Amino acid sequence: MINAKSIQVAFLLFEAIFCFLAALLAMGNESHRRRMRFPLTLLNLLGGTMLLFDAICHISRGKTDLTNLVFFHVANSVTFLITALMPPVYAVYVTVRTFGDISLKKRAPARGRLLACFLFSIVASLLVIFSQVSGIYYTIDSTNNYHRGKWFPLSFVFPLICIILVVSILIQYRQKLGKLQLLALSSYLILPSVGMVFQTIYMGYSFMTIGVGLSALLIFFEGSLSKSNEIRHIARTEVRTGLPNEHGCVEWLNRMHNQPVLKEYTAIFFDLVKFSDINRKYGIASGNVILASYGLTLSEHLSKDELLARQYGNQFVAVVKSDRVDSFLKLLSGVPVSFYDKQAGDVRVVEVAARAGVFQIDRSDLDGEEIISCAAIALSMAKTNTGNQNIFMTRDLLNDLEKRREFENEIEQGLQKGEFVPFYQPKVDARTHTLCGAEALARWEHDGSIFAPSAFVSLMEENRSICNLDVMILEKVCRDLSSWIGQGLTPPTVSVNFSRRNLADPTIADRINEIIEKNSIPRHLIEIEVTETADEFPILVLKNFVDSLHRYGYLVSIDDFGCASSSLTLLREITFDTIKIDKGFVDKDFSKDLTILEYIVKMAKSLELQIVAEGIEHESQIRTLLDMGVTVIQGYYYDKPMPADAMKKRLESPNYEEPKHRESHPDGHPES
Repeated sequence: MINAKSIQVAFLLFEAIFCFLAALLAMGNESHRRRMRFPLTLLNLLGGTMLLFDAICHISRGKTDLTNLVFFHVANSVTFLITALMPPVYAVYVTVRTFGDISLKKRAPARGRLLACFLFSIVASLLVIFSQVSGIYYTIDSTNNYHRGKWFPLSFVFPLICIILVVSILIQYRQKLGKLQLLALSSYLILPSVGMVFQTIYMGYSFMTIGVGLSALLIFFEGSLSKSNEIRHIARTEVRTGLPNEHGCVEWLNRMHNQPVLKEYTAIFFDLVKFSDINRKYGIASGNVILASYGLTLSEHLSKDELLARQYGNQFVAVVKSDRVDSFLKLLSGVPVSFYDKQAGDVRVVEVAARAGVFQIDRSDLDGEEIISCAAIALSMAKTNTGNQNIFMTRDLLNDLEKRREFENEIEQGLQKGEFVPFYQPKVDARTHTLCGAEALARWEHDGSIFAPSAFVSLMEENRSICNLDVMILEKVCRDLSSWIGQGLTPPTVSVNFSRRNLADPTIADRINEIIEKNSIPRHLIEIEVTETADEFPILVLKNFVDSLHRYGYLVSIDDFGCASSSLTLLREITFDTIKIDKGFVDKDFSKDLTILEYIVKMAKSLELQIVAEGIEHESQIRTLLDMGVTVIQGYYYDKPMPADAMKKRLESPNYEEPKHRESHPDGHPES
């Protein structure tokens, strides 16, 4: 027969099973920290045990056989004992959830209340044990029925005091917890207290026990939900600084997607200037501390509706209200950051500055990734523009960049279609006016026009497609040489440019040799020319490349010699065959330039290097160079760059009988 008693017993057993399952799940959940996992497991175990024994009490009540008498006595005592023991476990869990750990050291937060909670729990447990022989809490008659004693209310007083102490911790440190956490943890006071009131009125019903069990389950479910949120938070948080990462920043921006408020913000993508120097000086560990402190300092200058996120490395993103951009950029110009230097054993202060790309959000339909990308592009422009620390990305600039991307795509398609071809500019012996060499220069035959390198090389250097261009030009030069040789002509050595970007490929020398051998070109007909201006790779990498080419039997020249600060270092560390004198030394008739040029020539001759003067346009330059002993000339004075068929005619007639002065190339770079 179904009655109130059987319904209550069924509910107690059902709730007990849930508590035991929750305890098993909490114990096996490795995502919970150990300090949190233990009290949560114990809280649910105790709750389940109390509910189980309370159910046994109701089942055994009124039955006078020995077994039920024993069950009833034991179940009652265990229920009361667990009521006294659960509050300190609850206190430990609340402390770990609030502060991340538990400590009873002198200055630990809430230490006094925790100690008081433990003390009251011990007193309550001793009173429960004492009541079993004294009957101060309850007595059990011969019919196995339960009767409250005179001091029965005392059984709830001490546990209730403990719970109130713990709730006072929750109230004091509520800002450390979310609303859901606070509500779930407070339920341990609310539900048992409400149950106790009903149980006082309606004797024989376990409202308080049910309340305790429900609160234990609520705490478990909230803890699981909180852990899921924590994992989600970690996935969107940068570990070293505690700031949102790229995903967190994108998600934050996307919450305002298609809302007018989005246009009130400006995205600032910035990276720290020369932070690698700080890492080298103080170490990586201290560098991470400085980054975290820097992020905290910047965050303090942001309002609640603004965001600071760390992307990767030394790069950050700030999303601030547009009317506060100037003040934030001023802050980025230099922030003093203090940190403890373990090596020196003292507090240090470093000045951390940043350069930034700024994008004022002008459309509400932009998503987070697009916004960050626009600011990041502006930052990349700030890095290449030495005159400006900060670059503002405008809609006009974005349109220009879009055109640039389209041009990049055209270049890529041009590479795929083989539209890039070599033009040959002769090198002439100025003493005999005879062809003695040539340089292969890339030209782009596109849409009926011919584009000089100045239109595409810098862009190809940036996106590294220059490497594909260099290989393509070499292959076409080899085919032209093979064709000329097959027609009985005697071509001179042709120099082919290879950007230092190619040094990223450790097998590039082998690839060059394979191309030349595949076309059966004598090795003395190919000279590999590298520029002196790029410094992306260490000298050792360039040296290994040059040495590999020499082992294969190829000549190697260095272009634009004298235009970079590492000129002498290169000559000291690397063995070249030829140097090409930068045209800047022969363009001007200044005594200083001529003096430097004279010493470069003397040094090259002492090192037994061949010398080529490029960019020569005037007869006066020829006379000056001949007086210094420079005989190989390349420039518009003799010939402009020409396609393969014109070069074939020049090979058939290699002598310049009466060289005529030619007009300068319109862009001032006749060798391009």
